[in-house]
Amino acid sequence: MAEQSTVQSLDRAFDLLETLCRSRNGMSIGSLSAETGLHKSTVHRLLSSMCARGYVQRDAETSVYRAGMRLCEMSSYIVDNLDIVERARASLERLEQCTDETVHLVMRDDKDIVYIHKVDNGSLVMRDERDVVYIHKIDGGNSAIRMFSRIGMRLPLYCTGVGKAILATWDTAEVRDVWQHSDVHAWTEHTIVDEDAFFREIDKVRQLGYALDNEENELGVRCIAAAIPDYRGRASYAISLSAPVSRMTDQRVAELRAPLMAARDEIARALGGSRF
Repeated sequence: MAEQSTVQSLDRAFDLLETLCRSRNGMSIGSLSAETGLHKSTVHRLLSSMCARGYVQRDAETSVYRAGMRLCEMSSYIVDNLDIVERARASLERLEQCTDETVHLVMRDDKDIVYIHKVDNGSLVMRDERDVVYIHKIDGGNSAIRMFSRIGMRLPLYCTGVGKAILATWDTAEVRDVWQHSDVHAWTEHTIVDEDAFFREIDKVRQLGYALDNEENELGVRCIAAAIPDYRGRASYAISLSAPVSRMTDQRVAELRAPLMAARDEIARALGGSRF
């Protein structure tokens, strides 16, 4: 019985922590109680414990709670243990330098994307924040707009270039399962929400060897993406180059294809799963 109570308390604590992480400006005990359905006394007790450990911070003047810096520290341990980041780093930096465009490395996580590493203007920055998980990002100095992507952010596989690139390496039955279990909706007016159209898109990606995101996830941004297959030809990782639509013309896409695929091949070889 005591063990069940402990597990319940952990579940509640994680609910609170995840809710706080999604909040941009922090939350009060009352708003957390309303959001999670937990009694205020339970919220207060759990927050007090997490504050003591540094996972949550409380503003003494406003009594607003926010996710604490301890989470950043813990996330850095995870990043340090992601071998792919270190193995891919040099290739990603060369890709950014030769294209002057924003580079992403992503990892598939169930049906989503999570940024956990970023290099911005040569400075290493750690950020705390299902689908595809962005695990490395390099901002190109040529960007005229700031893209919405940030480390830790998740996005669905079906509406991202990197997601479609990954899905194209899977069996059709697996892709259909992802589609049927995703909350398919239009993120923009360009998002593919028709099942038949989506599978035609996946077939096209298989033929081309790369995927495009034509403002399907974020208006004003277009990207070209390539999956990094393992020795079986199946991918859990992908890389992309993103730019404002004003610059990412069809001609620019054609120019970026070769350096993108070269970086993909380098990373695949570094991971020991190259088929190229």
